[in-house]
Formats: sequence, structure tokens, C-alpha cells
Amino acid sequence: MHEEALPLIWKVPLAQPPVVVDLGIGVHGVGRLVDDWCLPDLWSLHLYGYEGELEISGRVVPIAPGSVSLVPPGVATRYRYRGVSRHLFAHLRFPGTPDEDPSELPVMLECGTDLPRIRDRFQTALEARARLPHLARAEIWSLLCCLIGRQASRYDDVSGFHPAVRSALAHIEERLANPMSVASLAATVGVSNNHLTRLFREQLGTTVVAHVRNRRMSRAHHLLTRTALPVKAVATMVGFRDLQSFNKAFRREYGVAPRSARDRVMHS
Repeated sequence: MHEEALPLIWKVPLAQPPVVVDLGIGVHGVGRLVDDWCLPDLWSLHLYGYEGELEISGRVVPIAPGSVSLVPPGVATRYRYRGVSRHLFAHLRFPGTPDEDPSELPVMLECGTDLPRIRDRFQTALEARARLPHLARAEIWSLLCCLIGRQASRYDDVSGFHPAVRSALAHIEERLANPMSVASLAATVGVSNNHLTRLFREQLGTTVVAHVRNRRMSRAHHLLTRTALPVKAVATMVGFRDLQSFNKAFRREYGVAPRSARDRVMHS
């Protein structure tokens, strides 16, 4: 790339919600391991579920699961993959101008323990875009404000985690709808079952199974109270094929049935 070197901190006008032009799930690294991109008039927001590299203005920035990148319009990028690579993406247009007291965001930011919240907002925006575009816009705006707060704190609470725990957390968030066992998760991140179990207890204070269950229920609660998706669809999206099992698990976690949780929010 031969463009002039750019600072890797962008000024982002967030006084108003962004216009969401496109939302989706990107899958790369299938036919080739390098891609070049440049959107002439749109910002590009990615939430990554893989490891790779982003080259921008001649600099190489590592991509890690659970990280977010933001690239301004007209900036050329090159992505290097290490195999099949998935990410959530949003293409945006900001109605404000840099003169409107803009916030600052780096090209790449670790989500840390904010990852579940950030991913929930991205997923809700993706699911709501067709029927509830205003909700999608609000969720992306909220996501960006969360990133602004995280950047302002200059604190990355994931950096002390064992790499296997970090990879496992990202893998869980990426695949809440899929069957998941301690054995399959341990194999994915390259450690033994016992070692992964021990790491979760030491660093998160819980078990792998309990963390997966908690994230599924939290995700379900978010979808039930923030979208109009049918309860059966929500159950499927968090890994339950049997609606009765989902109802029982949700009631055990929140003390009410899924429909009751939705009704409480609607009538509050």
C-alpha cells in the first residue's frame, strides 16, 4: 500500500446515531488468505472471531478473537487470514462532522469483559435490521458508545487471562447457538479438559459449563426484552432445540417464564 501513513486513532462524531447502511456476517479465508478492501464513503466496523492481521497505512495490526476494528471511509486495508475466518460487520455513515466534539477510537480495540455486551448489541442489530431498523441503529450507536467508554478507561481486563481462556471465551460467544461441550471447547483451544476447567475456576471463578449456561441465558434475556423475535426462535439462537427445556432453564435462571420476562418489559 502506498498511501500516506495515517494515525491509527480516528475522530468519530457520535452526537447522533450513525446511519447503518449494511450489517452482516463475513466469512473469509476460504478461497484465499489475503483480501484488500477500501470503502470510499463508509466506515467499517468489525467484531472478530478469529486470529489474523490487518494492514493499514503500511502498519500491521494483530487481529484477535474478541477485538473490534473501526476503519474510516477511503482508507485501504489488507486482511491476512489463517484459515476460515468469521466476523460481524457494519458499514456506517456518521451524520455529524469532526467539529461536533468528536470522540476518539483506535483502529483496533480489545472488548475484554465487555465482549458479551458488545456482541449482544451487534447481534440484536443484525437480527432487527429488516423489521426494526431504528432498533438496529440504536444498538450500533450503543455499541460504539461502549467502545468509547472502554477506550477512555485505557483498561484491558482481558490481558491477564491465559490465552486458552481468552480463545475459549471468544469461541463461546461466537457459537452460542451450537452444541458445545468442555471436551470440544478444550480441543478447539488446544488444552486438556482438566486444564481448561482449572483455568476457568482460577480466572473466572466458575466452571466452563456454568459460564456457557450463563451466557446463553443472558443472551436469551437480551433478545426477549429487546426484540420481537418469537420465543422458539430465541431458544434456537441460544442452543436449545427443545422449547420445554429452554423454558425450564430460563425459569431456573430468572424465576419467570420467557414470555413473562418479555411482558414485564413491555408493560413497565
